[in-house]
Amino acid sequence: MALVFSSAQARASDAYAIATLGVPGLVLMENAGRGVVRAIRRALKARGKSLRASCITVVCGSGQNGGDGFVVARHLAILGATVHVRLALPENKVTGDALTNLMVLRRMRVVPVVDASDCLDQESWEASMASAEVIVDAVFGTGLRSDVSGVPAVAIRAMNAVRAMRVSVDLPSGLDADSGQVRGVTVVADLTVTMAARKLGLVLDAGVTVGQVAVVGLGVPAHQDQTLQPFAHWIEAEMVAPWLPRFAVDAHKGTRGHLLLVAGSEGKTGAAALAGRAAMRAGAGFVTVATTRAAQSAVDAKLWEVMSMAFTPSDDATAESYEQLQLSLPRMKAVAIGPGIPIGPRMGELVRKLVVQCTAPVVVDADALNLLGQDVALLQNAAGPRVLTPHPAEMARLLGLTVGEVQKDRLLAVRTLAAKSNVVVVLKGARTLVAEPDGTVYVNPAANPALGTAGSGDVLTGVIGALLAQGLSAVQAAVCGVFLHGMAGEDACRELEMQSLVAGDLPDAVARVQANLIRNLG
Repeated sequence: MALVFSSAQARASDAYAIATLGVPGLVLMENAGRGVVRAIRRALKARGKSLRASCITVVCGSGQNGGDGFVVARHLAILGATVHVRLALPENKVTGDALTNLMVLRRMRVVPVVDASDCLDQESWEASMASAEVIVDAVFGTGLRSDVSGVPAVAIRAMNAVRAMRVSVDLPSGLDADSGQVRGVTVVADLTVTMAARKLGLVLDAGVTVGQVAVVGLGVPAHQDQTLQPFAHWIEAEMVAPWLPRFAVDAHKGTRGHLLLVAGSEGKTGAAALAGRAAMRAGAGFVTVATTRAAQSAVDAKLWEVMSMAFTPSDDATAESYEQLQLSLPRMKAVAIGPGIPIGPRMGELVRKLVVQCTAPVVVDADALNLLGQDVALLQNAAGPRVLTPHPAEMARLLGLTVGEVQKDRLLAVRTLAAKSNVVVVLKGARTLVAEPDGTVYVNPAANPALGTAGSGDVLTGVIGALLAQGLSAVQAAVCGVFLHGMAGEDACRELEMQSLVAGDLPDAVARVQANLIRNLG
């Protein structure tokens, strides 16, 4: 499971290696720098260039990040590159292990080191890097606490202005390690080589200018300081594949789970069809769509493989609607509710009853979330596992916030709702987040604008519902569901142009992705 550290968790991991494991800080710095050099070498090779023939400028600060930069410069020079080092902060501020590595670099007498900490002329900085094919950014690491200004800001703007491959050490200078917010100005990196684990600031916002992210080890395992919980995790195929359901040779529809999908109404049967088809493609043995009487015939026409039932004759629930659903619940392994449902006041009552009283796992989406409103505390008394799947606007309504407030701190929003409701929460979007009630978060790598199309969320609901019906826990179903959904977007885009992708293309892609994961990693 790939960790994602906050700045405090990263510092605690380093401190554990030094104080408890007895690994000197110099060794950690050496391993970090050598890892960066390996990553640079691979990146140059991919571009058809040789490290030995390259001219490289390393821009360093005065802290540990700068110390990593001094190690990088030394090993680049040893491998034959032409290397120059420029200090964006005063040399007399360099201390500790960073100072040791700076002194080694100076004594080697093969790498020019220029203290440019008094140079506020951006053109001068650009001129000093004009011949560089690679610029290594080692100015600020996870310790940045204020907006960048003065010479470091000038140096960062100059790095961004010149034509070179920009490689940032640990994270781009000027990027907040915890939020991903730009602190004044930040390096626009082509490659970020981060130490031991990804940092939250690198992954929460798909739009951050970090380029490709490579994680390098420090020679010891990343350590989780339990006093600094909760932790975050990066979802990877190796994590998801073992959780996916497998079918025995004698498996049949009765052993693969029955999903009740409460979805659709007149004019909104497409939502029910997308969710139902996705559930079947994700492996459910049976799917029954519970919809309105007026919508039932349209649902039947769109879905050949599923069954249907009418739980209400009208465009709202009735006093008897919940009883109608209750009759079918004993046969169900899981329930999904929300896509395209009616939105009358009695439907709100039905949603509340279902999400509290149903003993089977339930995934709650779309208008079911809107009808639930801010009554999320009632979920603490739910009779079974629950998964909520809001997009940012639905999340804002559930928490009584604006969409802007949700998007400003998506991590806080998803953790807050998971804690208030005591259930698993999926906050959809580029880099979808899955949160457990204890604050543990899983970050999905997918950031595909092709998924930003009508009905894409309905597909996700069907996939998560199917995985719940097949016996996965709430968090496993949510994590696997968002990963399969994101990968399906990538798969479908390989078959179609991004602009022409529609939600109906996704269920078949989900099946292909799931099969490939089981085949290759199962």
